[in-house]
Amino acid sequence: MSSINAVTRQCFIQTASSLVSKEIAAELFDLFNQIALLRYEEAESRGVLVLCRPDERSTIPLVGLETPFDVRDIRGVRKMLHISDQQLCVVCDGRAVHGFTTAVVDHPDTIMIQFQYHGVWELRQGGRVIVQINALHDALTSSGLSEERFITDVQKVFGPLPHAELQHLWSLIAAASRQSRGTNVLISTHAAIEAKRFNNQCTRVRPVKLTPLLMERLTAIDGTVVIDTHGICYAIGAILDGAVTLRGDRTRGGRYNSAVMYVDSSPFPSLIVVISQDGMVDLVYKPQEITGA
Repeated sequence: MSSINAVTRQCFIQTASSLVSKEIAAELFDLFNQIALLRYEEAESRGVLVLCRPDERSTIPLVGLETPFDVRDIRGVRKMLHISDQQLCVVCDGRAVHGFTTAVVDHPDTIMIQFQYHGVWELRQGGRVIVQINALHDALTSSGLSEERFITDVQKVFGPLPHAELQHLWSLIAAASRQSRGTNVLISTHAAIEAKRFNNQCTRVRPVKLTPLLMERLTAIDGTVVIDTHGICYAIGAILDGAVTLRGDRTRGGRYNSAVMYVDSSPFPSLIVVISQDGMVDLVYKPQEITGA
């Protein structure tokens, strides 16, 4: 995290912890950074969210949702923010989104989160700006994926790998995440076999160890780049297959769902990095590999 965001993060946590626990406040800071960078139907993230005490929610005039949803559903929050403005604000108690309310600037047990434009949001209290945050100052947040999380999850799937190998894989994924149209990268222990099986639904290449520059170029076309844990590429533009799975998500696009279907059907250890057009990054692998079962 940049030094700029370290200071603003601490300021946010200190202010928000008057309403929620410090642990929740820290999580909200990261979530709001992600939401600020998330586009909805190509529109920048704008809107207003009111954060209140869980026990004070009933005192705020509310157009309530029949089923409140988890604030960690950042796409759901972003969609609700698209409706909101200074006159109709999204209401959140730190854990869930409960609906909408009219502006409550002077309410003593609320703070207001104003999403200004792409990457920028403000914390306001009593009608004044307490701190402004620019999520674009933090490169890891802007990609939606940290090196630490990536390496941890890769080793959950493939077991311990040499440090240099992990660093090389991370450099390739960081390069792929710069692809503005989004892309998928399949990392598989049997990448060569899979590239051969995909023969009619991919462009096979002679095995080549990718560099970040090559990765950025090869992800410019539709489909998935197929590599092994050494960063050696065997195919580009691959169309993934797999049986329908209960982990499918109708709120997500074909890129994400095809990745879930593939990893749930594959007999080989595999991880797919899904880079969405909105800039978010998902690591998709089998649930039993997550738990170590």
